[in-house]
Amino acid sequence: LDTMILKPLDELFDATTKGSTTHIDAVMWPSEHRKVGTDGNESSSSINAFFTRDYNMRAASKNRHVGVQGGFLALRPSMDTFREFQDIIREGDFRLSGGWGGLGFGPFYGSMTFQGIIPYYYDALHPGTGVELNRCVYNQMADNPRTGRTVNDVVNGNCRDGRDDCEDCRDQKIEEVKSAHFTLCQKPWECLPHFTNTVQHRLCRKLFGEWYRIRADFELSRLGKTLASEEEKEGRVVMVGEGKFHKEVFRGFCRSSGKKGYIPMKFD
Repeated sequence: LDTMILKPLDELFDATTKGSTTHIDAVMWPSEHRKVGTDGNESSSSINAFFTRDYNMRAASKNRHVGVQGGFLALRPSMDTFREFQDIIREGDFRLSGGWGGLGFGPFYGSMTFQGIIPYYYDALHPGTGVELNRCVYNQMADNPRTGRTVNDVVNGNCRDGRDDCEDCRDQKIEEVKSAHFTLCQKPWECLPHFTNTVQHRLCRKLFGEWYRIRADFELSRLGKTLASEEEKEGRVVMVGEGKFHKEVFRGFCRSSGKKGYIPMKFD
């Protein structure tokens, strides 16, 4: 898997049971915040799914909807929903000129599969039941938020999500990221050092560091230890593997840059 969970997702699960998102700071659009009525009943339809949009793959046509990014989906379990998805796929009403149902959910990258069928279901068939999250917090990919090139850490161009102004997710503090998707950063097991001092590489390096921190903690857990206790005892960042390549990031699990430099886990 090329996704990573860094923080608990309880606030999302709570929202599906309480019918309110007022406690979630990372809801993308203020208009999608839900409140519970004074009588305790939901003031809008049920919240059944949370996702992020893939504005990087936004179709040029204004008649095309924005796809859902494939690295994150939190939903309310439902066999009825599962069976409805089965029916949609079996029917296969995906049109060359209009995507799913001919409603503009495609064609764009991934529109015939996850990235198109999810917004078709939650935006068209069951509107108001899905909530878009801020991709700086959930499903962080270290992507450029604007249409122009970033030069010397200065962004250029228009916001891809249509806003007049938009935050740069690459500036997000790693402590505030709840989940990440390794796409633009490439995969951690490719041992890319990301040592270039640019806004994207700096965040990618930190995200890789978190992935290898989790691996190191897992490796130590098999020995009845924890990474936190070992680092507290040593008073420094603990290296677990035997690799020497950028140990401060890869914690000894890379011998060199590239897939061949990765030291895989050993299972007896």
